Amino acid sequence: MALNLYTEAELLAELGRRLRDQRLRRNLLQKTLAEKAGISVSALKKLEGQGTGSLENFMKVVYALRLEKELQSLFVPQPLTIAQLEALRAPARQRARKATRPRKIARESNS
Repeated sequence: MALNLYTEAELLAELGRRLRDQRLRRNLLQKTLAEKAGISVSALKKLEGQGTGSLENFMKVVYALRLEKELQSLFVPQPLTIAQLEALRAPARQRARKATRPRKIARESNS
């Protein structure tokens, strides 16, 4: 799934469809999965149908379907370059710099 090809709404709907497909592969009713996940049937229907709902409910369904290993690749640390390591050693900024206005150029007077 190439994430950059989806809008946010399309990606959420696709994740919902994938949850539904996993439920159907296991031959589970929505009511059964909702009970197993500890959420309401209507919350599960929203996740599967529209991809809407809370992240908490999404994770409950993922765990109920035992799909947590499929999420591991989202959190694999990426190797850092030497420049990135050096940037990590630099002191962290405490606040952003205030935006400055462009200065007006003083006109020279012809005397």
